[in-house]
Amino acid sequence: MHNAKTNASMTSLFFANVLYWVCAGVYSPFLSAHYTSLGLSAAQTGILLAATPVCALAIQPLWSTIADKLGRRRAVIVALCLAAAVLAPLYYLASTFVPVLLVTFAFSAFFSGLLPLSDSLVIELADRSGLDFSRIRMGGTIGYAIVVLIVGRLLDMAPQIQFTVVSAALVVFAAHMWRLPEAGIRANAADDPKVSHGKGLLSLFTSNEIAFVLVFAFISSAAIGFIGAFLGRYAVELGEGQNLVGVLSAVSAASEIPILLVSSKLVRRFGEMNLLIFSCFMAALRLVLVGTGIVPVMVCGQLLQSVSYMTVYYSCVTYIANHTYEDCRARGQSAFAMVQSGLSVVVANLFGGWACDALGTHAGFLAFALASTIAAVAALVAYVLWRRSAAPQPEGQAAA
Repeated sequence: MHNAKTNASMTSLFFANVLYWVCAGVYSPFLSAHYTSLGLSAAQTGILLAATPVCALAIQPLWSTIADKLGRRRAVIVALCLAAAVLAPLYYLASTFVPVLLVTFAFSAFFSGLLPLSDSLVIELADRSGLDFSRIRMGGTIGYAIVVLIVGRLLDMAPQIQFTVVSAALVVFAAHMWRLPEAGIRANAADDPKVSHGKGLLSLFTSNEIAFVLVFAFISSAAIGFIGAFLGRYAVELGEGQNLVGVLSAVSAASEIPILLVSSKLVRRFGEMNLLIFSCFMAALRLVLVGTGIVPVMVCGQLLQSVSYMTVYYSCVTYIANHTYEDCRARGQSAFAMVQSGLSVVVANLFGGWACDALGTHAGFLAFALASTIAAVAALVAYVLWRRSAAPQPEGQAAA
């Protein structure tokens, strides 16, 4: 009976991850190509693609706070799904910059809150059932890889179906999440030492090292955000279509599977911080390879998704799950999402749009790779100095 219940929990949580990433896979990878088809410039595309991360910064914390305070993450997720599903078809009514911007802000205000809330709920339910989150997260990778391949081909033939499919996927995701159990905090948790009584971002966490976790996450995520923002536009400039975007996105997603199979072992062997630092340099290398514009080399670059994105994502969500107070788990994951899907993507889109307009897309990729490398080196030096200053000194040395 216990094994049957555990298997049922694994299946439900696995498909929760599948369905979120199906929604993301239908929507996000093809947006820049959609904007380009409307005749919008690279700078305008950058601004539009920055709308979602701006919402992640400005509005997402509201949803996480509501979910934590009410202890109703599942209900908030379902409400956000249904609101986004209603708003997605408004894209069909917008064809110039300002209307598209307004629709994107409206949709993103709800859609941007889904990932951190879903992650915090699924991670907690997995922990209660003794399940390995890396196996559950593999569902998202598989779902994303399959859907971007299928949708890339479909959009080449019928681009007008994109936002209808987005709405349908969100409704299915909402229905599945409603079937999951709730995971609110305990009613008697107010006096628990595992509950935060402070204010401010750092008060959500049990270690100040989180500041460096978020810095390294920002650097790698900005590099990957640049690729996500301008890969579709680059494909169009190279004379390719949505199919290439779908293939490259599927390759990157499929590369995550081997890492997810060993991610728990990697964290135990090297630690989250070492994996994050390594991932920053891999993200810079990925920018160089994708920026060549040579399809086989671009494929090799996308294979680095495994060690530039997934290592960051898994290290951060597990670090945060283990270093947040019980009543702050949704807000803890939201803080990571604000950096990964918010601030870093705003920087990538705005500066990336300017760089691509000023230098050309090829040179823009190389310039962003150089900036990412410099930032990673600076952050590494700062982290090493912080570790040395924070390390307890030997008694004799301290007395001296």
